[in-house]
Parts: sequence; C-alpha cells; structure tokens
Amino acid sequence: MIDIWEKEKYQNLYHKGEPIFETGSTILGIYFIQVGMVEEYIVLPDERRRTIRYIGDGQTFGTISMENEVYSIGAFAKEDTLVCFFENKLLYDMFRTNPIIVFDLMHYYSRLYCKTGTRLLTNSEMNLREKIAAALLYLATNFGLNAENELKDCFSRKDIANLTSTTAEQVSRQLSDFENDKLIEKRNKKIVILQLEKLKYIIQDYLV
Repeated sequence: MIDIWEKEKYQNLYHKGEPIFETGSTILGIYFIQVGMVEEYIVLPDERRRTIRYIGDGQTFGTISMENEVYSIGAFAKEDTLVCFFENKLLYDMFRTNPIIVFDLMHYYSRLYCKTGTRLLTNSEMNLREKIAAALLYLATNFGLNAENELKDCFSRKDIANLTSTTAEQVSRQLSDFENDKLIEKRNKKIVILQLEKLKYIIQDYLV
C-alpha cells in the first residue's frame, strides 16, 4: 500500500509568492511541506488579508473533502517550497485501509485547532506590547533562530502586523521599544531575539 501512495502522490515546487489554493477554490486534498514555508490566510470584508498561521517543513495543510466543498481560506508559498499532495480519493482509500493514519491526522488537527484557536482568541485580548511579543515568540518557537539569533529573513514587519491585526507602523514602534529595553536588536531588516524569556514574561498571563 505504501508503494501505491508513493506512486499516486504529486510533488510540486511553488515559488515565493505563488498561490497554492485560494479562497473559494475546490478542496482537492491534503498538502505536505517537504521543504519551505506556506502562509495560510483569510480575506476580510474590506479585501485585506489576515494571516492565520505559517506552516513549515514536515507539516501539513489543506483538508480532505468528498463533497466538492470549497476553501474559506487561502494559502501561498512564503518562500520557495516543495510540496507533496495527496488527492481526496487517494486519502479516502488510505483511511479505509489504515486507521492509524486517521488517528494521527485527527490528533494533528485537534492540536492545531486548539493552538490556532487559542492564539487568535488571546490576540484579541492583548495590548500592542503583548501582541508583538507573542508574535515574535510564535515565529521564533515554530521556525527557529539562526546562529546569530535572527528570525528567518522572510518575516517582515508587515507579516507581523498581519499576524497580530495591527499595522506595520505599530509593529515598528513596538520593536523600537523592545530594542530600547534590550529584548531585541534590529539589524538592517532582520530582527535579533536577545531575551526570549523576557518576551515570554510579557505574555505570561496567556501561556498555558
């Protein structure tokens, strides 16, 4: 059966900024990131995009549907990304013959739902300082820091604003405050995390 799954999967390289699926498009199956990063987003009534989450190496996005449902979200390559795709019919056959896969996916999506839901809900209750601290922690924890303690190059002030329902100007102002407090350092367009634990302390009331 593994050989059949391997034969039937699709692989595609999406270049930075290239859409993978858009809001309103038909749900075709599940995607797995082999190398790279994807951004999921919703489109607000005023046509602005609001970032839901970022997905990195080894993680999955999209969902299965057997009833021609459509996506309420969109996804695009945040950087050049190699994606493995399994279509709905193949997934259905997988689930029928291998319940372990069903359990693993249920567990994965359950944890994802809890984490994403909690992050979005608490973000609405946070003040600006807490929002930006939480965003920096989210990016650093999920995607790591390089040897110089810098966040990944692909994350901009605008990305942090989209993630926190703020503006790029608010983000820049708060980053300057963090820099004055010696929590971070702005190095050209890069953000260096100096005091990860102190950023955690700022949002300690929201940590579970």
